[in-house]
Amino acid sequence: MSSARIGLVLLVFWCFLGSCNGGSWYDVGKIETLVRQWAPLIWLSPDEKFMPLNVDDFLENTHIADEKGSILTQSKHFTRFFQYNSKRYFLVPNNSLEMLKLNVSSFLYGKNPKRHHPVPIYAVVTYCSTPAFRDLTSQRIDLVPPFHVTYWMFYPFNEGKDACFLGKVPAPLIFSKCLGHYRKIGNHIGDWEHMSLSFSGRHHPDKLFLSVHDAGAYYSYERSINVFKFESKLKRKGVAQVPSFPEFIRLQGGHPVVFAAEGSHGLWSTPGDHEFIRVPKVLDRTGYGTPWKTWASINFHHFGRTETPPWMSFKGKWGNPKTKCVLLKKFGLCEYTEGPRGLLRDHQDFYC
Repeated sequence: MSSARIGLVLLVFWCFLGSCNGGSWYDVGKIETLVRQWAPLIWLSPDEKFMPLNVDDFLENTHIADEKGSILTQSKHFTRFFQYNSKRYFLVPNNSLEMLKLNVSSFLYGKNPKRHHPVPIYAVVTYCSTPAFRDLTSQRIDLVPPFHVTYWMFYPFNEGKDACFLGKVPAPLIFSKCLGHYRKIGNHIGDWEHMSLSFSGRHHPDKLFLSVHDAGAYYSYERSINVFKFESKLKRKGVAQVPSFPEFIRLQGGHPVVFAAEGSHGLWSTPGDHEFIRVPKVLDRTGYGTPWKTWASINFHHFGRTETPPWMSFKGKWGNPKTKCVLLKKFGLCEYTEGPRGLLRDHQDFYC
């Protein structure tokens, strides 16, 4: 009998004993090692003011409010999150936004991951039901199951972009000049950004998804040249963003290298200016500023297999309601727009 068939018989027998059904058969340590090994190196922009932050520190400085602004409870009371799972609730800072922005030591500015104790990212691991082999010809079964992981980065504040307006109407630039006035749009409290990897049972990922605001791109791993290559873009219905994505994501020390846009923190695979809205023209600026070695501090959450913190079940917005909107409120052309949803969302980047 060939080594491949021996491996298959042993795996079937393993599952017959029930070891594949309860989630107890996989090696958590091996999975977490892979997640660390492929965690991204994020370059924050050279002029970035609003750094990432631990979620717990954010919740210590916010409260849950309804659409009218009425305080329901303090956010730090984690056990009460289950009582406030409506999508109509918001996480609002305890102090005024104007006061917080004037105080550069406030939680709004986050923490520099290079100067302070490592700022964590949140890795949500989702397992597929069928295990896979790495190299049956070596006469050994690799018990790494197919899974995908989403690396979530949290920032306490998203700084908006300067957009050109003629009166109250957004306008294009004429010969790279604004003939009206600039207005900053899209500020909001709370900012979740993410990158996802899909593993089909080997020790390297097959696919990568890079999130850029309400859009994103899929990349496939080219093992022979050790890069991720652009495959396709994701454009959500009703979203005015039309970004063009760079062709490659390179690796450094085995880690995908990505660049967080100044203020808005959207992720790109190359430094420079990236246009993601044409009218009014809005750019993401990225570059080699502060390196964030995310693998230095990862909070692991094995979805469906380990208990998740109560804040992860919060279905409301991580920020204020929209205010000071111009014309197209539903498309987010507001000086202050709503914060994002949390980690557990209706749509995933990868499915089993």
